[in-house]
Formats: sequence, structure tokens, C-alpha cells
Amino acid sequence: MERRDWTDFIGGSLLLVFGLWFLWHAQIHYSFGEMRRMGAGAFPTGLGILISAIGLLILIPAWFRRGDKPGANLRPFLAILAGGLAFAWLIEPAGLVPSIVALVVIVSLAEAELRWLRTLLLAVALSCIGVLIFTKGLGMPIPAFRWWSH
Repeated sequence: MERRDWTDFIGGSLLLVFGLWFLWHAQIHYSFGEMRRMGAGAFPTGLGILISAIGLLILIPAWFRRGDKPGANLRPFLAILAGGLAFAWLIEPAGLVPSIVALVVIVSLAEAELRWLRTLLLAVALSCIGVLIFTKGLGMPIPAFRWWSH
């Protein structure tokens, strides 16, 4: 056991830094406006303050709490990154369904034990939901299937 809870300490620090950067960026680049007529910077400023406050609420108790030292595990990070990249690469030439299936299959590799049936059911369910919401419900021009023709 370490003297500090490093997992929450690092997470709270990252939230605090990100929130302060967001707040700074909003203040520099956008007008806050007035309370009666808020400008484009009002929402990002409030969001930056909120994220910073949450970071402090996680960070301060972690400084005084004992915890385990975190270890680095690259497998989930790389699997999620590869899944997102595969989705972005496949959405235009292949369509929504193949890109969602590729995303789910690749991201499922983040777990040490791969469960093919669960992964297949999740891919089918998310593909159906994606087509219903984005193509049918919102009317976005994303075909369910598109074959490489260009």
C-alpha cells in the first residue's frame, strides 16, 4: 500500500488541469457576455469551473488516503484507440454496420478473455440501434452498407 491513492490523485490532477485549460481557453477566445445576454464563452467557462471543481474534489481526499500504486496496461488503451480509428476509416467506404461491427470486435480485444458470442450479439444490437437512430430517426445520409466502389 502506498501512502497516497495515486489512481485518484492522477485522475483528479488531470481533471483539474483539463478544467483550468478549458476555463483559460474560454476566457481568452470567447466573450462571456452578461447575465441577461450570455455570450459564447459563458457555457465553456462554467464547464471549466465545474470540471476543475470535480478534479479538486477527487484530488484532495486522494492526497490523504492510502491506495495501491497504479500499473500501466497498454492493451485496453491500444484496443480502444484501434477501434476508434477503424470506425473512422471504415464509415465512409463500408457504411455504418461494418464500421460498428469492426469497432465492437476490435474494442472487445481490450479484455484478456474474449467472449465471441457476447461480442457478436453486442455488434448486431449496436448496428441495429445505430441504423435506427442515425439513418432512420435522424435522417443522416449514412448508408447501412456501402461497397467499395470508388
